[in-house]
Amino acid sequence: MNMVLPGSLGPDSQADFRQLRHQTKNALARILGYVSSSLSMNDSARRVAAELERRILLTARVSDALFGLTRAPGRFDERLCELCESIVDLASEPDQHLSLRCVIEDDVPFAHQDTVLRVAHELVGNAVAHGMHMRLIGRIEVRVSAGAEGTTLEVSDDGWGCGRAPVYGEGLRVAGMLAEASGGRVTLERTGERTIGRLILPPAVTHAA
Repeated sequence: MNMVLPGSLGPDSQADFRQLRHQTKNALARILGYVSSSLSMNDSARRVAAELERRILLTARVSDALFGLTRAPGRFDERLCELCESIVDLASEPDQHLSLRCVIEDDVPFAHQDTVLRVAHELVGNAVAHGMHMRLIGRIEVRVSAGAEGTTLEVSDDGWGCGRAPVYGEGLRVAGMLAEASGGRVTLERTGERTIGRLILPPAVTHAA
């Protein structure tokens, strides 16, 4: 008898993904149903329930952009922009006004796309959680370029800054591990009034047919 280990894919990976998405969508639908049922409560409870529902849906959007958790992933540019927008909306406070600009200058090699997305998740989340902490207004820019020398992701913000010796918390450590797995590196620096988190990947390896 063939066994499928937890966390691995079975013989029909497409069916595995479909079942995972189906189960996840059903679970989210149940949670949202419970949230909606609370809307008959007082105004304060309704506001809390509406905010909880919004953040659950944003969490699903982030998971979809990263892993296709409830629907099949789309094009890379769409996934990156949706991911960054959802992270900013999810991590920011209701009274914050954070603008986001997402620029993709070149076609990113397929071999680099997942790494760029996953590192962007950490760098954008870091910019909101730390750079924009207790700030009402701020700007974040995400820029991706690719060429013969490799692929570069830059996430910059005009927040509080990282100091002369940036502290590498869990998010940056995860980003560094993801970069290293692809032969790249992650850096963080303060330049002028902006903090820049940067992912640098070497040229993608292509295999002859």
